Amino acid sequence: MTQPTPVNAQWPGHCFGCSPRNPHGLRLLFQRTGRGCRSRHVLAPHYCGVEGIAHGGMVGTLLDETAAWAIILHTGRLGLTTTMTTRFAAPVKIGVDLDLEAVVLHQDGRRASTRAWVRDDEGLVLAEAESEWALASAAVVSRMSGLPRQELEAFFAAASPAP
Repeated sequence: MTQPTPVNAQWPGHCFGCSPRNPHGLRLLFQRTGRGCRSRHVLAPHYCGVEGIAHGGMVGTLLDETAAWAIILHTGRLGLTTTMTTRFAAPVKIGVDLDLEAVVLHQDGRRASTRAWVRDDEGLVLAEAESEWALASAAVVSRMSGLPRQELEAFFAAASPAP
């Protein structure tokens, strides 16, 4: 499986979804698209619910993380999930290539909305989610997480779209 060329930015903390510093995490890498982002991933067997099928919580994590990165890459801010409505259309199998995609549907200075999909290699939608987000500045994220504000500002600058 070929990963897309990742954005030149790594989350400075230990995010389960994307950080290369989390030894138990997914280490997702994202590529910016016109209105969102994409990635590819293969879920390991220990993320199963029923044998051979991904646990629904892991599928939700893929959708949430992909949507979060769409926001990061298009607003230069962190989105904090306020609501997420998920639809599971077909089983998400363990050990197969999955296409992850999300788009930002709307954004203003304080909020954003997204749609995200998990698809198989043939483009069949296996799961999708619509989410609402509160947008947070580096200062707010620093206060909430304890991560240094300067590191967060550098991360958002590296992840933000070119002017």
